Amino acid sequence: MRAYLPWYLVIGYMGAAWAAALGVILLRWGHECASRPLQIGGVLLLLGSGIGFFAGVPEIWTPGLAGTELSAMSGLAILGAWAVFRAGQVLAPSLLRGTKASLPIASQPFSSSRAEDPDGTRATRVPLEIRKKRIRARWIGGGVAILAILAIWHWDIPLFFAMNRYAGRTPGIDGLARLLINDYAVPTALAMLAWAMWLTGDPKRQAAVLRAILAVPLSGLILEAANALYFRPRPFTDYEVNLLFYHPSDSSFPSNAATVAWAIAVSLWTGDSRMGRIGMCLAAGISWARVYGGVHYPLDVVAGMLLGAAISLGLERQRHLREWSIGLARRAGRWMSLSGCPKHAFLKERASPHAAK
Repeated sequence: MRAYLPWYLVIGYMGAAWAAALGVILLRWGHECASRPLQIGGVLLLLGSGIGFFAGVPEIWTPGLAGTELSAMSGLAILGAWAVFRAGQVLAPSLLRGTKASLPIASQPFSSSRAEDPDGTRATRVPLEIRKKRIRARWIGGGVAILAILAIWHWDIPLFFAMNRYAGRTPGIDGLARLLINDYAVPTALAMLAWAMWLTGDPKRQAAVLRAILAVPLSGLILEAANALYFRPRPFTDYEVNLLFYHPSDSSFPSNAATVAWAIAVSLWTGDSRMGRIGMCLAAGISWARVYGGVHYPLDVVAGMLLGAAISLGLERQRHLREWSIGLARRAGRWMSLSGCPKHAFLKERASPHAAK
């Protein structure tokens, strides 16, 4: 834990993350049980956790937790929320029951566009002609990406000032940037997305969450090695900038925040394209805010994006690691996933032909 962090800031974040995780559970469970009060309660917990933390902690704009520390604390808060939910099921089961006698609803509301079999491997073999087209498209996309990186590298400083010149002058955009740029909002939102994916009970989605958890410390190690080999001063060190944030002292290249955010977002995308796109929007938001707020150059966040995406895709491409993550997800999911509302299971049992006998 960083020495300069006050304990009430840590406790405040833990409480906010715990409330958010419990809100995700109630929202998901309310969907399973077709219970509008539970869903409303989950939404209120999610909103209240964020608003309460940002309004009640004055040091929110000062240096916060490191990415690995924040991930560990988010995980502890999620486990705590899960323990409270399970205790509530035992001590007050009537409060967590569905209120509408409706037909069973789908237990997996998030759909993925990637066709795979139950074991998490691709269900059908792609025809050779389509594979050739995809390979050509990847080469073209890679070439365009390289050209874009070279252009950003050449125009890095002018692009930075073109974005940063408006900081501090437009209150609406400044408020959005301050929300996204800090050390808490986007990482916590990504953690809650991963938690929502885990609660679907789908081993493929849960395996993607496990790979995201593995991608965070791995990206941290690579960042430490990169910073030891090359140190780039922050923009405010060499130039007069419009700064909306505190003065980080570590290397500007690559962006730590962008690397971790994109590593999590792309990992989630490998398991669920819809949730992954939401995560990528959040990762793009913090990447933009870091440049707009004067903390990073554009090349820093682009390098972080590529590094985070490469780590996640590399973990997903490893067949043995993918199979291991799916197997672990199946074992862990037996005791830590929502398998469906008991009321709906009772209705489904009554509707089955065997029940008539």
